[in-house]
Amino acid sequence: MIWQQVRKALLASVVVAAGTASARGDDCCAPACPPAPACRTVTVVEYVPEQYQTTRTTYKTECRQEAYTAYRCEMVPETRTRTVTCYKMVPETVMETRTYCVKVPVTEQRTVMKTCTKMVPVQETVMVKVDRGHWECQQVEVHHAFRDGMRKLCHKNDCCEPCPEYKTKKCWVPCIVCEPKVVCRMKCVTECVPTTCCVTTCKIETKTETCPVTRCKCVPESHTETYTCCVAKQVPFQCTRTVKVCVPCTETVTCCRMVPKCVEKQVACGDACDNGCGGHVASYHKHAVRGHKKGHSCGCSSCCDSGCGCH
Repeated sequence: MIWQQVRKALLASVVVAAGTASARGDDCCAPACPPAPACRTVTVVEYVPEQYQTTRTTYKTECRQEAYTAYRCEMVPETRTRTVTCYKMVPETVMETRTYCVKVPVTEQRTVMKTCTKMVPVQETVMVKVDRGHWECQQVEVHHAFRDGMRKLCHKNDCCEPCPEYKTKKCWVPCIVCEPKVVCRMKCVTECVPTTCCVTTCKIETKTETCPVTRCKCVPESHTETYTCCVAKQVPFQCTRTVKVCVPCTETVTCCRMVPKCVEKQVACGDACDNGCGGHVASYHKHAVRGHKKGHSCGCSSCCDSGCGCH
C-alpha cells in the first residue's frame, strides 16, 4: 500500500539522519554523551486488510416452458351467392337497303401503239482477207518412192547416200492482205406503229336494293347462383415453447477492505541540534486527515545540560 511505502521511506530517512547526528555528536561532545542514538515514540497510520461478509444480486439464465397462442392458415369451405349476367345470341331478321357496285362490259375504240418488226437492208463495210500472192519458179527435190525403196534393199550396206535430184517447179507464194468491202445485208428493226382497235372494258355502275338480313343480337340474362369456395382463415391453437429468462439471485460473498489503524512505533532520533549543544533533532511525521506535519524536538536532555536552550 501507499502508506506502507511512505512509512518505509520515513524510517530510512530517520536512520540516515540518526547516523549523521551521531557523527556530529561525537565531534562536539564526545566525553559527555554516550554514542547510542536516542529513540522517540511516533504514531503512524497503517491500512490493515479486513474480511467481511456481504450480499450481492446476480442474474442467471434459466430455461422455462411457456404456453402461447399460435395461428395457422386453414382453407375452410364457404357457401356464397352471386348474381351472374350472361349474354345470349338471339337471331333477328331486318330489311336492309344495300348499295353495291356492278361491272358492266363496254366496247370502246382505242388507239394503241403496236410493236412491229421488219427486215431493212443495211450496207456495212467489212474487212475481207485477200490473197495478193504471185507465182515463182523454185528448185524442188524429186522423190521416187519405188526407186528409193529398191535402192535401200539392194544397197543397204553402202556407206554413202546417193545424191538427190532436183527439178524446176512453178510455185504460188501467198500474200494475205485485209481490204475493206461494202456488204449489203438485212437487219431486223423494231418500231411502234399507232393502231386503232376495239377494246372491251368493264364499267363500274352503282345499284341499290333492299333485302332481308339476319343478324344475331346479344341479349343479357341475369340469374342467381350459389357456389362453394375455399376461404383462408387463421385458426388459433395452443403451443408450448422453451424460453430463456434472466432470474435475479442473491448470494453471500466474502470481501476484503483496507481499514486505517493508528500504530505507535519507536523511531531513532534524526539530525544533530543546530545550537551546538550536541543534542539531536527528531524528525517525525504525524499522519492526519488534513495532511502531514513536520516538527523538530531535541531528544538529548540527559546529555545536553549546558542550558543552550535547544529543547
